[in-house]
Amino acid sequence: MNKISGWKRMGVIFLLLGLLLPQNAGASGAWFSLSAMEKLGYILPEEERSGEVRMTFLGDCTLGDEARKRNASLGFAKTIEKMGCEHPFRQLRRLTSPDDLTVANLETVLSDRKLKKVRKEYNFIGSASYTEILTAGSIDCVTLANNHTHDFGEEGYEDTKTALNEAGVAWFGTDSPAVWISEEGFMIGFLGVSYSLVGNGYKRYREQYQSLRDLGCAAVVTVMHAGTEYAYAAPDRYQKQIVTRAVQCGTDLVVGHHPHVVQGYTVQEGVPVVYSLGNCSFGGTTRARDSDALALQVIMRFEKGRLKEQELHFYPISITGDERYNDYSPVFLTGTGAERVLAKMEKSTGWAPGAFGEKEGAVVSISSADAAPGSE
Repeated sequence: MNKISGWKRMGVIFLLLGLLLPQNAGASGAWFSLSAMEKLGYILPEEERSGEVRMTFLGDCTLGDEARKRNASLGFAKTIEKMGCEHPFRQLRRLTSPDDLTVANLETVLSDRKLKKVRKEYNFIGSASYTEILTAGSIDCVTLANNHTHDFGEEGYEDTKTALNEAGVAWFGTDSPAVWISEEGFMIGFLGVSYSLVGNGYKRYREQYQSLRDLGCAAVVTVMHAGTEYAYAAPDRYQKQIVTRAVQCGTDLVVGHHPHVVQGYTVQEGVPVVYSLGNCSFGGTTRARDSDALALQVIMRFEKGRLKEQELHFYPISITGDERYNDYSPVFLTGTGAERVLAKMEKSTGWAPGAFGEKEGAVVSISSADAAPGSE
């Protein structure tokens, strides 16, 4: 599949949508909020499709600065002013452009208003025009389920969603899952989690998950923002609790971030779990404490409407191409740099991701949805 190809088989469906426009028509499929899909109802032909979907996941993307540092010479705003909106994801387009969909964690408020920040240690904000950075990087959807999208209160959160909607960039958060529909009719649901899955939090997650399945999603992805910051150790109890509950509900994949460093992966009851991708284009600091990170690409293979296999590609990256300071433009790592990232993954969970392939620029691990190798 290609992001610029036509709607083909989905034409009839989009005619039926009327005014319920997709959140993003720039990818090879279309994005919808859960509420829009529920109003629409399940109208996809009841065919058992076979094929594959290629998805890219990126870690913490802070497209902005601390409010008090917006005019810093080496800050994010001044760098974008000088280098342009293509700068942050120019290298990663090798992954994000030819895939079917790309999801990143947007850990910034996007607003041009003067808003009152909430009382906390760090408050990140960028111009609403920075949605152009996402579109230039071929990023189709962002998760807002994190600890910075409310840095400037509910007003800042609403401004962020408005900016994304106007730019045609899809989003999901704890308040709203999202659904992606491919041209061929595959439906994949996305859930964002940044809270403990107990009590009402678990009830809400479970209800959202079931709604996605009821709509006909062939797969559900849980994107988790949790963990101990800068923890070069095993995933903490909070992360493991979220993963266990999500897997019990039936999620097909868990992808995490928030610790700001790389953590490893496991397969739990047949479900691939990547605990932390680390940072990506991270405007939160001019000098990164740890530049190592991961980009993840997942190929989901479906057979007769059922998810049969997932293939994970781990791409070691540095969040900056300049060793002196953070230039906010991630680059791919090879050689000893790549091996260092993979060693951090193995130390975190005890699972060796495999051998790095210089030609592919990645490690490839295959996890079957039916019989995962060495599941926990």
